[in-house]
Amino acid sequence: MRTANYIFSVTSIVIGIALILFMLMQSMDWNIGIAIGLVLVANGGVRLWFAQDDK
Repeated sequence: MRTANYIFSVTSIVIGIALILFMLMQSMDWNIGIAIGLVLVANGGVRLWFAQDDK
């Protein structure tokens, strides 16, 4: 389970950063795409944090 959590967390962080960068290239305005990207990065970070406690 620990490996799956690492894979999902890194995937979430990468997709979140890619989405944020893509949305920033489209316009500099705050929009829902940037918010979703931030949530994905936060989700990946939290998942990565808790994956360290899995056995």
